[in-house]
Amino acid sequence: MTKAAAEIKTVETYEEAIAVIRKVGILPLSDCLPEHPSLGTITRESAWHTGLDTDPWLWRDRFAAEGIAAYGRFFAKKPILVAASWVPHLIAALQPAKTLRRRYEEGSVSRDVIRLCELIEANDGIDVKVLRRTAGLHGKDDKKAFDDALIELQAAGEAVIAGISERLNEQGTKNGWNSTCYSTARQWLKRNGLKPLQLDREAAKEELLDKFARQASEAAVQKLAKYLK
Repeated sequence: MTKAAAEIKTVETYEEAIAVIRKVGILPLSDCLPEHPSLGTITRESAWHTGLDTDPWLWRDRFAAEGIAAYGRFFAKKPILVAASWVPHLIAALQPAKTLRRRYEEGSVSRDVIRLCELIEANDGIDVKVLRRTAGLHGKDDKKAFDDALIELQAAGEAVIAGISERLNEQGTKNGWNSTCYSTARQWLKRNGLKPLQLDREAAKEELLDKFARQASEAAVQKLAKYLK
């Protein structure tokens, strides 16, 4: 474990978690980078799923909504938080050389993937339930195709989780579970005063790994490099 990781104490508040994200740059929700902290390892297990302000499960969407960190399944199909200042490098490192539209025309991207991306782009911050229904993937047998397409968009640097929307009844009172909302990566960058990085994928990947190597263990850097392939 690096000195930076060893210095991180147990996090009790949202503000303390912000400081950790900005320090380490990339913070998975659970372990997927060896010798590297995750939101799960830096918080108390008893704090999760309490519904209180100290609940890390609630923080993850708040980070995204407030522009503290991008949130999504960017690699290894795992939920990841990435500090805002690192996001342009991450997006550039994830996006293939060919556009999504070109890859769809060549047959390497499914119709579901491009349909979801088009809907997210046209409806910034769209509720996931609305997205699924509008895409025509609301049937029970469509769930896997829908989930896989969303993960593919995030892993290609096309979409991010933008926060949550509360389910309210006609009286404006909360009624039911909150829903995840999605934006395109470019929409999230623009909303938070960030610009896309003008680097090709390999150069962006090299710079991202260099940034990560300054405070992460060699094992964590090697694992991230493997994920980015």
